[in-house]
Amino acid sequence: MDGKKMLVVFHSSSGNTKRVAQAIAEALSADLEQIREVNPRHVDIRGKGLDNFLNMGRAVLGAIAGRGTPIKEAQRDPADYDLILIGTPVYANSVSGPVRAYFNQYRTRFKEVAFFCTGEDPNNERIFQKMEAACGKAPKAVFAFHAPKIKAGEFSSQVEAFISRL
Repeated sequence: MDGKKMLVVFHSSSGNTKRVAQAIAEALSADLEQIREVNPRHVDIRGKGLDNFLNMGRAVLGAIAGRGTPIKEAQRDPADYDLILIGTPVYANSVSGPVRAYFNQYRTRFKEVAFFCTGEDPNNERIFQKMEAACGKAPKAVFAFHAPKIKAGEFSSQVEAFISRL
């Protein structure tokens, strides 16, 4: 798209945001960067078991409190890209800790940004105000992906809609 060098950056705990990020990167011929936590935990809103329950609680409380989660150094320098597309799962209407940490660490290197999110609520668009505040930049485009559609593999039209906004 217009010869811009693009990077899709994402955090995913249950796999939904990863699937969307991969589809966006493929459609745009963009590079892909997964935000890697120092101590990763599997978190799935629909998951079962005590470990998932505890992990979900930690993720939600940290997101609500606006805390970043320790992340490993990025493999790609965002300063090398014209547009950074950043994706997060939504935890209690909040930005995930790893994405918040990525913003804290790299936001001064962003030239232009776009945001996407994944979640159970199809109207998650209010998350983008929080992403903008954490990032310090207004996004070129935003899009909220609905988790049930992602799990069913029915989100390609949403990817196209997001890309058309760029």
